[in-house]
Formats: sequence, structure tokens, C-alpha cells
Amino acid sequence: MTLLLASVRPADLLLTADGRVLHRNGAGAVVGIDDAARKLFPVPDHPVVVAHHGLHPVQGRPMDRFLDPFLRGLNAGNLGIVGIADELRQFAHAAVRTRLAALPPGATWGCGFWVAGFGGNEANGGRDGPSMVELFWSNREQALATEERRFTPTAVVAGGDGEKTLPARDWRRVADKPLDAVRDYHLDLQTEAARAPGEPSTVGGQVHELVITREGWRWTLPPPRAGATRPVTRAAAATAPARSAR
Repeated sequence: MTLLLASVRPADLLLTADGRVLHRNGAGAVVGIDDAARKLFPVPDHPVVVAHHGLHPVQGRPMDRFLDPFLRGLNAGNLGIVGIADELRQFAHAAVRTRLAALPPGATWGCGFWVAGFGGNEANGGRDGPSMVELFWSNREQALATEERRFTPTAVVAGGDGEKTLPARDWRRVADKPLDAVRDYHLDLQTEAARAPGEPSTVGGQVHELVITREGWRWTLPPPRAGATRPVTRAAAATAPARSAR
């Protein structure tokens, strides 16, 4: 129900997300589609962003409201990216475990978070380089499984259902390239995923995107406005995700 993309480079990170969330009933059938869901959540006043893919909502709350207490209470200036990921794991684990336990038998969906940016770890003089950590929870053979992956420059990373439709990512497409070239590469991947066979498409809706440098984060494509759309029941055409003009 997502395609997240991240290019982790020595001086910056670019994160791009589609806006689609599929709402399913207890049997797993799609009953609604929201094309203005937000999946990128910057940490105020710090060059760090949390991204989400997979199960939604958690604790009966949309992801922005679920994450809000964590983001407001985070002392990011004293932590590196790995440390922030550790804090997020502790915050989210019980709620995600409960959500997974409520899935219908045989469901294979999972819940993932990215923590991306520049850490402020005092032990490293506040100069942690750019990196990204992925946390992922899933049910495997009736057991809860947790995974963690870390990415450092230079890497192109994909997450969510849309990742399955993409070819291998090529880090050479983003290494030493202007930011606009990296943005175009992300859009190409988003468009390819949205056009993959399947009905309804799991990728689509309003794309939002931001860039993170050591100085902070900024939106290159702003996120959907709160309440921009409500979930609707309809078939989703396999069309390219909407993208605002630069």
C-alpha cells in the first residue's frame, strides 16, 4: 500500500512517497482507497525524518496522530540515527504487535518505519554522517518477526508493496548527480510502480517529497493537506501518481 524511495548520498538524502492507502475489510478485500495519505514525518528542528509503509492505521489512529507523541517527545539532538531508531522501536513495538495479531489468518502484511537523516550524537561530536535505518515487523509462520537494516551513502532504497514491481535500483543514477536528476529518477520509479499490473494498484495518489541536508529538511513536494480527501470506494486505475509542479 505504498512506495517509499530514498536516495542516501554523502551530502543529502531525498525521500519520496506516494499518497495511496488501501482500506480492507476483515476478509482482506479492498473497500476504500485514500489517495492523500501522508507517509513522511519530519522531526521538528532537526535534520531527521520518519517514514512509514505497510499496515495503517495503528491503534485506530492515522499515522500522523500515532507518531505525534513520539516526534514531540524525541530529544533528537542527543542521538544518532541508530539511537533514534531504537527509541522508535520501543515506542511502536507493542502497538504494532497488537495490530499484527488482529490480522486475518494467513495475512502477510507488515509494518515498517524508516529513520533517515543526520544524527546529532554527542559521542561523535554531533557530526554523524547521513544514514537511514529501516525497522520492520511482520507475521511469519504465526510468529512475530522483526528486522532492521541500515543504509549509508551511496544507496537507493525502496520500501512498501510497490518495491516488488521495480527493477534493481542503480546507485549510479544518483551518485554525484544534481538533486533534480535524483528527483526525476524517483518519479520514474514511482510511475513504473503505479503502472504495474493489478487492480486496484497499490501505488498512486499525491506524491510528497523532501530533501534532508545537515542544516535541516525542506519539502520539495509538500504533503497532502490534512483532510484533503476522504477514503472512497472505487476501482483504482493503474495510472501514474499525481505530482505537483516544481
